[in-house]
Amino acid sequence: MSGIVHHFFEIKKATTQTHAPNGKDKETSEEIRAPVVHIAVVGCCHGELNKIYDACAAHEAETKRTIDFLICCGDFQALRCLEHLRSMAVPKKYGVLGDFAAYHRGEKRAPYLTLFVGGNHEDSDWLAEESYGGFLAPNIYYMGHSGVVIVDGRVTVAGLSGIFKGNDYARPYPCRPFYTSEVTKRSAYHVRRIEVDKLTAFVQAIGRIDKQLNALSHSPETPHCARAIAGSSQIDIFVSHDWPAGITKYGDEGQLLRQKPFFEEDIRHGALGNPRTMGLLRSAKPQYWLAAHLHCVFEAIVQHHEVEGHSTTVPGRPKATKFMALDKPAKGRGFIDFIDVPVKARETSDGKQEGKRIFHHPLWVEILRETHDLVLSNDGKWSADISVVGTQPPEKLLSLGTPVEAVSTQHLLKALGLLPTSLQQPFEAASIKCHRSDNSQQKQNDSLRERCAWGSNVGVETKCGHSALATTLTNSANVDTNVDSCWQEDTCGTE
Repeated sequence: MSGIVHHFFEIKKATTQTHAPNGKDKETSEEIRAPVVHIAVVGCCHGELNKIYDACAAHEAETKRTIDFLICCGDFQALRCLEHLRSMAVPKKYGVLGDFAAYHRGEKRAPYLTLFVGGNHEDSDWLAEESYGGFLAPNIYYMGHSGVVIVDGRVTVAGLSGIFKGNDYARPYPCRPFYTSEVTKRSAYHVRRIEVDKLTAFVQAIGRIDKQLNALSHSPETPHCARAIAGSSQIDIFVSHDWPAGITKYGDEGQLLRQKPFFEEDIRHGALGNPRTMGLLRSAKPQYWLAAHLHCVFEAIVQHHEVEGHSTTVPGRPKATKFMALDKPAKGRGFIDFIDVPVKARETSDGKQEGKRIFHHPLWVEILRETHDLVLSNDGKWSADISVVGTQPPEKLLSLGTPVEAVSTQHLLKALGLLPTSLQQPFEAASIKCHRSDNSQQKQNDSLRERCAWGSNVGVETKCGHSALATTLTNSANVDTNVDSCWQEDTCGTE
């Protein structure tokens, strides 16, 4: 077991150790009493679910501890059949079905509740249908393009799928089906600005109402939705596939470069990871930030210091965020670890007994409602600064939002009275809506897709019906010149 499990953070008996003047470790009574949730964390899955679940079972047998749930940090590869390989950007030698299909068919059942974010090797068409999150198989839940959920009424998990690519950050989502070209297949998993803006709006709202909601959380006169918000008024765990750019400065960067010397130039230019998420880490202050993508083990601790005499922390919030990136199962080690997350007793019921374990965060539901018609265009007209949730006074937020069980994107849309966008429609419907019957229009659209990729300056109506402007790319280094270069820039650390 020691060959595949690495414990980076010394979490002993689910407490944080402090040092007494006599040099001996002591534990405060508050820490001893604090309940914890024991969570398995995996880097890139790459379809090797059986190996991951076996490692979890071995850990339970060795430690006599029960894993509450499991988190995978991307490249999950939820492939139902060989046909769906066409929607996954991957070299042919890696084009294998993997273990997920057996779980989807019901031949096997995931022994642990499994949450995952998307990476850059996924069935992107299917994940687009579940862009607000949903179960892809019994006990296996996709977090969506972005999402915030409450697990077992105790742990708040936020997620951001995909990897950063500057050229696509402000562009609309491509039209489905994505597999029609290598360009759209890759563009589909590039992070869009609106997904980061939605998470920013959520974090800002939580930050403003944190103190007030904590005070009201145990009042019987407080509305149920307000108690649900108050009981989950911090992000405990943030999950992404990409690393936040700049995170290497908070860990052993020298050791990382000895292992991956080709990271040096990207680190020097602040280009290793997503440059838009370090701000989220600093403002959200989660207990843990978990990531993968670069196929190596790395840890860091980001302290949330006081700035200009004003504390950057809120009572009850962690004073530091522990960052952890893990490897892939194929190497046989460094791909899995286990963390203890201290949690407070919360008013929301523990859904384990009822089988309802995951709920969309009430404030996140309101953000999804507000941005539903804006996601496809990703035109920058909406931001956290003008969000209804982000600008409402705390007392107004108490009347907003309702917990919605996380089942599927269609279930959530129905609960909100919304129609699916062309991104979220089942494949057949999306294909019909995006593709027109006459060949001349088809050729024009195919030409547009190609010109957008190569940097021509055109402004036309896309297949999905939203307006897009393909910006001229003046820096040839930013233009993908062939499929192989797309593969190299998107996988970075893939071997």
